[in-house]
Amino acid sequence: MSLLSIENLFGNVVTHPFLGSNSFTLAVTLFCPLLGALFLFLLPKGNHSAHGWWALFFSLLTLIFSLFIWMTFDGASTEPFQSVISFQSDWKGLLWLSFEFGIDGLSLWMILLTTVLFPICILCSWQTQWRCSQEFMILLLLLEAMLLATWTILDLLTFYVLYESILIPMFLLIGLGGSRNRKIKAAYQLVLYTLFGSLFMLPCLLFIYSETGTTNLELLYHYQWSFHKQLVLWWGFFFAFAVKIPMVPLHLWLPEAHVEASTAGSVLLAGVLLKLGSYGFLRFCIPLFPEACHYYSPFVITLSLIALIYTSLTTLRQVDLKKIIAYSSIAHMNMVMLSLFSLNDLGVMASMFMMLSHGIVSPALFLCVGALYDRYHTKLLKYLGGSANTMPLFSLLFFIFSLANMALPLFPNFIAEFLTLCGIFSFHTWAMLLACTSMVLSAAYTLWAYARVVHGLPKPQYMKAMCDLCRREFWTFLPLILICIWWGFKPQILLDSMASSLFLWQQLCNRYLLNGTLVTQTLDMTDLF
Repeated sequence: MSLLSIENLFGNVVTHPFLGSNSFTLAVTLFCPLLGALFLFLLPKGNHSAHGWWALFFSLLTLIFSLFIWMTFDGASTEPFQSVISFQSDWKGLLWLSFEFGIDGLSLWMILLTTVLFPICILCSWQTQWRCSQEFMILLLLLEAMLLATWTILDLLTFYVLYESILIPMFLLIGLGGSRNRKIKAAYQLVLYTLFGSLFMLPCLLFIYSETGTTNLELLYHYQWSFHKQLVLWWGFFFAFAVKIPMVPLHLWLPEAHVEASTAGSVLLAGVLLKLGSYGFLRFCIPLFPEACHYYSPFVITLSLIALIYTSLTTLRQVDLKKIIAYSSIAHMNMVMLSLFSLNDLGVMASMFMMLSHGIVSPALFLCVGALYDRYHTKLLKYLGGSANTMPLFSLLFFIFSLANMALPLFPNFIAEFLTLCGIFSFHTWAMLLACTSMVLSAAYTLWAYARVVHGLPKPQYMKAMCDLCRREFWTFLPLILICIWWGFKPQILLDSMASSLFLWQQLCNRYLLNGTLVTQTLDMTDLF
């Protein structure tokens, strides 16, 4: 699509002078999934094979454009956001719309994570969604477009609209892709929990607009809120993002949603949708309300520690393999919150790294569960076993991702959790010691689940179904295992580009003082690796 055609559709297009060509690449990346959804809508309804191939084509095309953005990203730039695009339009002077998009080190990697996972979701749904293939693939592409816009939007109100709109395709994906009658209940739980939490954010947004006259993020970063207003506004943002992470006790919707969703739905939930909450804290809550974050940090860290230990112990007593991985995701995301609210540069960097590493390892484990379910038609551990005898390739991949989930060295989770513990240690020693117990429990439930699935004797009633991975399934695992090994050996690739996002953190440090000294000191990340 040319720049002229975009202008005809959306009014005036203003590109930032910093990188004009890269801005156009970002615009094409944002609109490519929408064009794919429109194209699929025009295809005949019964042509199931064409639906899958065209959806895969548009998702891979989006991935290619996102790789161009990554290759031209300047990690050493002092600009807060790169590739900034402004879409401005008015209707007869009565209605004025303005959307501004841009990327930094954090949103860059969230875009790459999203564009990598969606082709995998299409491949893993190739043989399981024939009954409603057109609707399912359209919803996947629409969800991808909404997520890409959410990672890059620089307007607080538009972010809220996109943040809520993502619930619609996810609700439909669970309803279309689920395998049991309880899928409708799980879909409603997802919507009601997250919608109820997000409603607390809406009056805060309206108050911010009435006070400042704008919802532009770059302008709001320079607005000084009084301490008492920060304390009140912080709660609205906290509830909206804590439900999405989710934090205990707002986590009850996630295990049900994972169990009832299809494999693609679980991959997206664990890989990108849970990151919306932590991304909201990084992008909005901490830069806008730094004093409130410092004031409430003991509360959030206490809640995160309770969630870590509680969900890890709960995982040990689960009998459903998908629920084990779902509760493990809750524990890892609360580790992100623990690191984030330690309120130092190392903790912020660790939380970003943990988000991305969890976005690779947890979807891979859900793909393993999906491969087992396609053969066994059950996820209960008592019916599984003996995969090492008949599924050696699957057992090897499941072993590798289990090691990554336990945060062993040479995997990205190890680096993320090591940085997390270092960041927490600078906040409080006892908090770090309690966080270490979750690592022991993580190894316990991961090894227990792996042993039940892979070792032992195969169940006689399932012997005929126990075939190894096919070529299509192998290609869904291959990108994840390559990225997992790559990030484990070369974490500096992520840390260097994400360091550009620390301008928000440095701005936070300069905006308030504690006893005449800065609350945190800036650390040199190159000294660690």
